[in-house]
Amino acid sequence: MQMDYNGYLLMMKIFIGVFVFLFGIVIGSFLNVLIYRIPRGLDFKKGSSFCTTCKHPLKWYDLFPLFSWLFLGGKCRYCKAKISPIYPIVEAANGILWVLSYVFLADCNLNFALFGYFLVCSALVVVFCIDFQFQIIPDSMWVTVLLGGVLVYVQQILDHGFVWQELVSRLVGIFAASGVLFVLAMLYKGGMGGGDIKLMAAAGFLLGWRNVLIALMLGAVVGTLWLAVTRTLKKSDMKKEVPFGPHLAIGILLSMYFADPLINWYVGIWS
Repeated sequence: MQMDYNGYLLMMKIFIGVFVFLFGIVIGSFLNVLIYRIPRGLDFKKGSSFCTTCKHPLKWYDLFPLFSWLFLGGKCRYCKAKISPIYPIVEAANGILWVLSYVFLADCNLNFALFGYFLVCSALVVVFCIDFQFQIIPDSMWVTVLLGGVLVYVQQILDHGFVWQELVSRLVGIFAASGVLFVLAMLYKGGMGGGDIKLMAAAGFLLGWRNVLIALMLGAVVGTLWLAVTRTLKKSDMKKEVPFGPHLAIGILLSMYFADPLINWYVGIWS
């Protein structure tokens, strides 16, 4: 009887995980709308989706996340122009990140924290794409990360009660990494954008001071590796401006999933 219950519980978790992925790629399709329209000053709340080449309105059967791109062979149904693979990549990435959050961050529970992590993951996907192409981080995205952090904190209070040390850690986290970036911005004019600072302030409340510093470190490592590879392959100008937001987004995600296990492992070595 116990085995039957455990098997049923496992099947339910798998079913919910599949639903999370499918819902995640649907939201990923909406993220593509944000990525295209926000930096161009277009209203994402009005108007139907359209081909960015021929501007033909897309029908409902053109908009199935992942599958429409595959069935159409990566081309517009109407003008046959190539559709960037970035669209299905964004959809798949959002779905995968949502499933990882469900399994590893929320322990397969549906609660405030899980929805907070959903918001954070989706906002970071948008930050990565927009900042990589346009060198801007929309205010709506760091606000979304902050809201996600609030939901995670609310769930922590519901589970463990109010712990003032945890609140202090999150409040200090607002200034920990963002303060470092602010100092760099003051020392090197134009070397660090305000969007990066606000993003890390929001991430600080989400992660706490210790983990947000790890996120900053990981972002710097990723950025350094990316810079080394791209400069080597493209032999481009070293003075060309490189957006830091995409690397910070990766650092935040890595810290969300791996910072605590890494810290526990490191402490275990010396204890």
